[in-house]
Amino acid sequence: MNDRLWLVLATLGYLASAFWGIYALGARRTIANRATFMLIGGAFVLHTIFLHQRGEAIGHCPITNLFETMAFFSWSLVLTYLVVGQAYRMSILGAFTAPVVFLINFLALIAPIDVPTAMPKLGWQLELHATLALLGLGVLGIAALAGLTYLIQERQLKRRSLTSWFYSLPNVGRLEIVQQQVLVWGFAIFSAGAVLGFFIPHQHAADWVKIAWSAAVWCLYAVLVLVLSIGGLSHKKTALLSVAGYVFILLTFWGINSLSEAHVFPHEG
Repeated sequence: MNDRLWLVLATLGYLASAFWGIYALGARRTIANRATFMLIGGAFVLHTIFLHQRGEAIGHCPITNLFETMAFFSWSLVLTYLVVGQAYRMSILGAFTAPVVFLINFLALIAPIDVPTAMPKLGWQLELHATLALLGLGVLGIAALAGLTYLIQERQLKRRSLTSWFYSLPNVGRLEIVQQQVLVWGFAIFSAGAVLGFFIPHQHAADWVKIAWSAAVWCLYAVLVLVLSIGGLSHKKTALLSVAGYVFILLTFWGINSLSEAHVFPHEG
């Protein structure tokens, strides 16, 4: 479809944001961080236009095939970054967000997965379930990137080798607070999506594989929220767990969601 051009332009925008974000880490200037935020914001607008046009073309939320789902997945990650970056004055996190989003979109664009697929006639429950689940994963992604930022600072402090990156990143205390609050909101959003999933009929074996995967992600979320609330693990271990968990999601998301093509819903006949 011609709407893919908007996603191509957005992906190029994220690539430019990634390069500028790396520069911003070394520049140690507030204006450089703001420019990263603005570049990602511009790419996000193009990304949103793609999703809107695709949604208008198919008459549904654009999550009917793996290509659209990956595009929505990366969009939710950027949306969370824009909210968190503005609310907590952490626009520098864009230097970590932009490369991840670029990679997801690039893989989606070059892979032959944009295959037209009919949306099951299950109404708003299915669309809202998928939307909330993907938004929840986007929030978890930002929490993981905050954890990665913490690990970079902690490593430099331990080695007593402070680079320009150290002085550009938020202090560890703010990162701990942001990660905890973001995880609570993300857990609530993902849980709401999971609850809605119970109202969708499950008959195909592929459904249960996705349910097991979603349950694993929910448990990861729950553990992260719990240990941060009660202090059961050091923040370093919690940061490692969040990063490792999100890497697991990125590595398995493609395969798990490709099972959607094998779904057989009762309402399809």
